[in-house]
Amino acid sequence: MPHRLLLLLPLLLAGCSSPAYFQAVPPSNPQHAMLYLYRPEASNPGLMQPLRYDYPEVFIDEQSIGTLKFNSHRHVELTPGQHSIRITGLSQAARWEPRDIQQKLTLAPAQIKYLKLDVQYNLDEMMLGQPKPSYTIYLTPMRSEDAVYEIRHTKPQ
Repeated sequence: MPHRLLLLLPLLLAGCSSPAYFQAVPPSNPQHAMLYLYRPEASNPGLMQPLRYDYPEVFIDEQSIGTLKFNSHRHVELTPGQHSIRITGLSQAARWEPRDIQQKLTLAPAQIKYLKLDVQYNLDEMMLGQPKPSYTIYLTPMRSEDAVYEIRHTKPQ
């Protein structure tokens, strides 16, 4: 019996998860900047995740860079200067009901910047028996020291 347990030990240890790892990719051109957009899991209590199966399309300077799905991240290399970002459900690629979020962003050469799409249940406005859930949705600039710890638990898109 103990020998059988020893045979199973490598399988059990392989199933143990190790801490996730993430390292930002610098721009390929030092005169460019890198923007990371990510959408981590919500920090609301319980197993339900708000808008888990819904996803917006992301436009930078009116050009689509794709969708931003639940618990994922993506990066895009951009020229320095000011850029407009729009998170929208008003496209064929999106599956997203909330209103658009628009922001301006200024990037410097060789800069790496992080934007977090934070989707949470608005527990202050939700009541038992309410027909539809309420959400808070923000596109928030994040410090790199914080972003890398959140992004490492998301999947690249």
